[in-house]
Amino acid sequence: MVGDILRKTREKQGLTIADIEKGTSIRALYIESIERGNIDALPGMVYAKGFVRNYAGFLHLDAEALVQQFAEENGTAAAPTAPPAAEKPRRISLNNIGDESLSEISIGSRHASYTGMLGKLAAGIVVLVALVGGGAALVSYINSPARETNTPPAPVHVESQPAQKTPAAEVNAVDEAREATPAAKDVRVSVHLTERCWTEVTVDGKNVFEGIIENGKTQSWQGKESIVVRAGNAGALEVTANGKKLGKFGDEGDVVERTFTRTTKTLTDTLPPAAGNAAEQQ
Repeated sequence: MVGDILRKTREKQGLTIADIEKGTSIRALYIESIERGNIDALPGMVYAKGFVRNYAGFLHLDAEALVQQFAEENGTAAAPTAPPAAEKPRRISLNNIGDESLSEISIGSRHASYTGMLGKLAAGIVVLVALVGGGAALVSYINSPARETNTPPAPVHVESQPAQKTPAAEVNAVDEAREATPAAKDVRVSVHLTERCWTEVTVDGKNVFEGIIENGKTQSWQGKESIVVRAGNAGALEVTANGKKLGKFGDEGDVVERTFTRTTKTLTDTLPPAAGNAAEQQ
């Protein structure tokens, strides 16, 4: 089992569970559960595989191979997908086409109907008539006697005073300006670490980061629809979303997952219901 491999390697290197917890920011409770194969005590397979990957990497083992073995042991290994069958080219045989449909086949596989041809011909006639009529009108205008032109009087320029806005009008103008402000076109999230922590980030459904962020570091991500952040120690992250500081990601030592969108303004609507129930049970 993967747990036995990790435990034996740890003991061989003279390390304690406390050493692993300090080096990976994974809680000792989860480390012991992985070594004993007690999967029910872990917050979920997504976190469990992340813990195994970081634990194995800390011990300088083949992390990906152990994650794959861990998934197979717990029945979550992804089945290989067969490549899509190549579509056979379609062939057209004159033997399969009736005589009455031969007139519908044209060069370059383009379908030209008599209706389309007649429409183009009618359009050409309309354009020709318009050109002839316009030419005749131009000749008539040139041959007509010159008209007397009278210079119109110069317009009188009157300076108008800008209308003063009433307080109510100013309020309405401010409201209209706010409504005219376009909504944010993307979602932006950044985290600042007050101590090192395992973190996983998914942007628009694609995993873009997984690993340890060191103390004092700041990481930022940007997406179009959503950004999901998972942290092994929520109290180590100070989060900013869409340019607004939202405070601590969660409580010290808790594994928390939050989903941020373009409309996120507080942390109250970022925690999925399933993850919230799991956090309450711990």
